[in-house]
Amino acid sequence: MAAARATHGQAQQHRIDSVRGLVRAHPQLDSVRIVLLTHLASELKLQNVQSARPVLEAAVQLSRQLAIGDLLAECLLDLADYHITLAEYGPAVRRLRESRQEFARMHDQGGEVRCLGRLALVADQRGQYASSLAYCLQGLALSDSGDVRRFNTTLKIQAGGTFNKLGDYAHARSYLLDALQVARKYDYPDRINLALAGLGDVCRSQKQWEAARLYYTQSRAVSQRLGNAPEVLAMQVNLAEVSERQGKLQEAFALGYPALRQSVAAGQRLAIPRALGVLARAFLRVGQPDSAIRYGQRSLRASQQARFNEGGRAANDVLALAYAARQDFARAYEASIGRKLYNDSLLSEATTRSTAALQLNFELGQTQAKIKLLTQQARLQNQQRELDKLRQENQLIGMAGLTVVAMGFAVYLFWRFRRRQSARETALRESLAADLRNDVGALLRQISLQSNLLQEGLADAAGQRLQISRLSDASRTAVRQLNDVVWSLDAKNDYLADLLTRMRDYAHEVLDPKGIEFAYEVPEVIPIYRLPARLRRNLYLIYKESLQNIAQHAQHVSRATVRVRLEGPQLIVDIMDNGQPAPAFSPLGPAGRGGNGRASIELRATAMGGAASTGPVLAANGTVAGFGVRVAVPLPSA
Repeated sequence: MAAARATHGQAQQHRIDSVRGLVRAHPQLDSVRIVLLTHLASELKLQNVQSARPVLEAAVQLSRQLAIGDLLAECLLDLADYHITLAEYGPAVRRLRESRQEFARMHDQGGEVRCLGRLALVADQRGQYASSLAYCLQGLALSDSGDVRRFNTTLKIQAGGTFNKLGDYAHARSYLLDALQVARKYDYPDRINLALAGLGDVCRSQKQWEAARLYYTQSRAVSQRLGNAPEVLAMQVNLAEVSERQGKLQEAFALGYPALRQSVAAGQRLAIPRALGVLARAFLRVGQPDSAIRYGQRSLRASQQARFNEGGRAANDVLALAYAARQDFARAYEASIGRKLYNDSLLSEATTRSTAALQLNFELGQTQAKIKLLTQQARLQNQQRELDKLRQENQLIGMAGLTVVAMGFAVYLFWRFRRRQSARETALRESLAADLRNDVGALLRQISLQSNLLQEGLADAAGQRLQISRLSDASRTAVRQLNDVVWSLDAKNDYLADLLTRMRDYAHEVLDPKGIEFAYEVPEVIPIYRLPARLRRNLYLIYKESLQNIAQHAQHVSRATVRVRLEGPQLIVDIMDNGQPAPAFSPLGPAGRGGNGRASIELRATAMGGAASTGPVLAANGTVAGFGVRVAVPLPSA
């Protein structure tokens, strides 16, 4: 056996030297060099996993440099496999996600399924069984043909293994037998060995040792024909464990020692703690607890280094028994506590519920997909029959009639559209004319009156300065009114964000000269809404009317707040101040305050299909804390 291993090692070194020579003979930085580097890395991994890393990183770097997407995705996947073998799960997940993005960019579903399979494997090895099944089911939901079928078979094998670890042997066996059937039908030998190994794991979990031995032996034979050294090594560890469980301890030692040496030499971090665990249990069964403790401790350390929760649980299990055999019950209790912690992390109730829900959702999704497919097929068949029936009729006459009707209907729709458009434009012009006549006209009359008073010179110097100040204020207000009209007509300001910006600016123009502090609260993210001209103008005029009431009629006001929020399809604007209520007999009391523009506000809100309310703002103790206006209007579809 030693001679055979030496011969195999020499042949392997010869292959490595040959590929390395090909790499040196091809210094050109092209796709051929990338393929040679990945081939060299594959050969190096069979001899020693860690020696492959520099070669894989060089292949990834060259693929990035040449911007060859398909080779970059494959190199990233190979580098992820390297990290998985060494139980370096963080870098593995990052490489897999990057590789999956490249495959998705190239619309390579097979590559995406392979990445999902690796992510499922990582989650399974970390004891995250719900996440593992989620990745498997996500991949199985993709197409099941061509190369994707081959990779879906791997996902079924992975899902079967995860269900086995959860103790759901029925689902595990179902997935694995289905995968084995597909692999044999389409001649996937590299999937046949994995499916056989998975079925062996299920039998081992159910303590069906002879059946497990048969499956493991068949899997090892297929892997040997394929030259898959890691799988051959894994099956050797499995057979050693089966022999130990059956009490065939000499056979367990004969298989376990070589498996341990090969695992250490190849850097197979997950195989090392398993081989150590088999030897520890075998020593315990032959009555050598000291050797069992030594190998069990090594197995526990190796499991912790590889983050291999199952190995940690098994190591604590054998340590508890070995310490008990030595009458060291304190350490035995400590080891049993460690086993319980590992077991709880692997098989928590929440994980079991999550996996059951995922399985149910997947089965329901498949059923719904089948129903949808049958419905679409029935609909297509009905449509085909209708088309055949129509072809038998006089198609020319029918098409001519449809054309005439369609043209007439199109003309009618265009006429209605133009008529509605004209009516909207007429209404808007009349509204603008009324606003200009009422607002700007009044300001111009005020300017004219102040000008006449100045020309007569009847006032003293202080009076003239007051008249000039009023004349200046009226002029600025008139300019502001005209700017508002121009702004409302500009189509570039049709969006909600533009309206909110204009509202903020206007508040500062009106309230800052009065010394009123202003708070403006709007959502951090404003959806894109194109507002109709009528809604935008009416809402803005309501806002102006409310701020004018605060600036001109509110008493003892020092702060005004505008709060804008979106509730479903509605825009809600609150305008509030902290003005104190005037005496009841005062014309500016609550009734007078609410009456200022109330009818105009309610009328404009109703015209927009919304509603408006005005009234005092009450504090928590029931006292009046100010006055407020609330406007709620429906928004158009985003």
